[in-house]
Amino acid sequence: MRSILFLVVVCCISRMILCPSISLAQQQIEADNWCTQAEDNLTDKDGNSVSCKEVGKRCIRMNNYWCQKQGDSPWLGTSGKNGKDGNRDVDGHAIFETVEWSARAIAIDLRSKYRRGFISAVQIAAAYSPWCDTLGSKAVVKGSGRTCLDKRAMPPPGFSGPLCKQPDVTKASRTKSCLAGCNCPPQIAETLVRGLQPDINADLMLFDSKGNPLPNLGVVIRNLAIQEQGVYIKQNVIEAGIAKLINKK
Repeated sequence: MRSILFLVVVCCISRMILCPSISLAQQQIEADNWCTQAEDNLTDKDGNSVSCKEVGKRCIRMNNYWCQKQGDSPWLGTSGKNGKDGNRDVDGHAIFETVEWSARAIAIDLRSKYRRGFISAVQIAAAYSPWCDTLGSKAVVKGSGRTCLDKRAMPPPGFSGPLCKQPDVTKASRTKSCLAGCNCPPQIAETLVRGLQPDINADLMLFDSKGNPLPNLGVVIRNLAIQEQGVYIKQNVIEAGIAKLINKK
């Protein structure tokens, strides 16, 4: 009896697949319909159809084209086997039923940032890829040190190289503001404004004063997917997700 009990304990400690403490949500790594969703909703840069095998990155396989994570209140459109919203992978990324729900989630996230004063392309880019972080979130990249205060990788004591941080300038530009090895929000911002052509430091005009979406929102959402995942989403899918904003959560 003791030996059997010991094996059960070892199973749970090692988190083997047979361990009963692991939930279904933790075991799931993709949406069942991700391939169909990808082939229905994505194109190449020239607008041609793609095979899901060409775009099968981690978050694409979760119908989560902006890699949104679940929060305290789960995203709508993430119901799992139990029929309740909150389906996620082991790292907390939301697994959406369809891409439209994923588009709704990023629209809500952008609206939250917009209301907090992140209104320019540079400010929004920095919210997703902070100035303080290195490429890949490693302690030191290309001689530059990470400074984010999140208790993750940090440069060794006595590090004397340049540090990743927001420049002390009114307007950011890639040539004047970015260090090698560090995140470069101005570079990301240049992608976000494709098709809009505003100054990367100017108000993107994503929402009106009441929080209603403006036409630029759909363009920025599409560009953000290009930046983050390298995929081109059909605009009608994004617009369908934005239309779901009426379901506030």
